[in-house]
Amino acid sequence: MDFFSKDQSFHTSSKYEPIYQFFNTKYKIGYKDLFLVCAAIGAKNDKRTQPLDQKGREFRSSFFSDKERKLVYSIILNDEEKGKNLESFSNSEFPKVARKLLQEYAEGGMDLLIEKVFKEKWNGHSLDDDHDRYEIDLLKYILADYKEVPF
Repeated sequence: MDFFSKDQSFHTSSKYEPIYQFFNTKYKIGYKDLFLVCAAIGAKNDKRTQPLDQKGREFRSSFFSDKERKLVYSIILNDEEKGKNLESFSNSEFPKVARKLLQEYAEGGMDLLIEKVFKEKWNGHSLDDDHDRYEIDLLKYILADYKEVPF
């Protein structure tokens, strides 16, 4: 069942719009790509944060590649609360629920990145332009988090 086959809209958080914009401009990392990285980090660490009411940049589910779509569905299916009830997937409202879940995980993942990776370089409004190794910092965090033993 592909409930994102219809073109669904996703939004980044306006709170972290400067980070999305910085990575897009400096490293050519697309909004949806950083969003998916953050959603995966949030899901792995079971960190969900309700985004602020102000929405950031919009992108569409039609932009997801097959691999990205598989990641999105893996995140949803592994959610203890919403993903374990497979009957709810056929509910016409479930795409909205799933989209909100992904946005909450992305916000939680970005919260973790701020806390653990960008802490000294984020002033609450922008990243320090003098630092030129953000992509290395991000990759180191992802690799360390990936190798972390779950027990």
